[in-house]
Amino acid sequence: MTADVLALLRCPRDGSRLQPRADGALVSECSGHVYPVIAGIYDFRLFDPPYMTREAENHLALAIDEAAKRMDHTALVRHFESELAPDAHDNQTIEKHIRHRMALRERAPRRLLDMLAMAGCAVPRDGIALDLGCGSGEAMATLLAQGARRVVGVDISLIELVLAKKLLQETGLDALLIAGCAEALPFAADSFDFVYSPDVIEHVSNQPDYLGEAHRVLRDQGVFLLNSPNRYSVVCPEPHVGIWFLTFLPRPLIDPVCRLAGKGRYVGKRLVSLPELRALVRDRFREVRIRSREANPQATSLPGRLFYAMRPYSEQAFAYIADQHVVLARK
Repeated sequence: MTADVLALLRCPRDGSRLQPRADGALVSECSGHVYPVIAGIYDFRLFDPPYMTREAENHLALAIDEAAKRMDHTALVRHFESELAPDAHDNQTIEKHIRHRMALRERAPRRLLDMLAMAGCAVPRDGIALDLGCGSGEAMATLLAQGARRVVGVDISLIELVLAKKLLQETGLDALLIAGCAEALPFAADSFDFVYSPDVIEHVSNQPDYLGEAHRVLRDQGVFLLNSPNRYSVVCPEPHVGIWFLTFLPRPLIDPVCRLAGKGRYVGKRLVSLPELRALVRDRFREVRIRSREANPQATSLPGRLFYAMRPYSEQAFAYIADQHVVLARK
């Protein structure tokens, strides 16, 4: 491990420095807690992901990593979805999942660029960027291409990180991957110039802690860019299970209704409304901008022309029922 990486990392339990052990694990100087290396990735997770235990996921991640030694990224994705994935049932579902994963190689970078444009910001030149909830790593190359000097990816899913490791190896990118919880990040305060976190806020176990950790690890004037699916959207169904107006229900009813509709349990998801989002982010950050959809001056339809003519009131009203909100928060 390089000295600069070790200087960046901290024990997520007590914030103390870490010392490397002979087997590659890191040990907290204060508590003595040990953080292992699994499939070449540091594991700082304090609790299980919502979909399986850490023990079960570690076993699966090691199997993927072993397969990665003899396969390219495309073949590895197909092997995982068809042979190893816990929810690999029928061929139609398997092929759907494979197409989704392969499409992310284009969609994730494009989404980052769209969010940067919508928020009116840029990745700080020569700064250190954190991809918080990096998944299988498809946006990390774009963060570097946009000017970041270094990129660190964090995700609670060790499976996704092993797939990200293979993708980064094939593309020749030098990036650090960490298994960790967004609510307890294993980094020193004031470590990053830019934190990018798409589709994460609705999945964390504690949203105030998630925002607080993003604030803590950002340097002064650092930027936090995230998006949040709108709980009260009327322009699209719930984005994870595809049920219209599901999250309009009182929260205790969402899971049973989801199961009655044949969509399985509604766990690991908590969408927030625009007022909730404002309150959460403004409680932590001094400067906040939230965007949904801007009026199009080239609109040709009557609704589009009316929407443009009535701005900013039309934009302000639409924000409450938009599909999602893009947030730029500055420390």
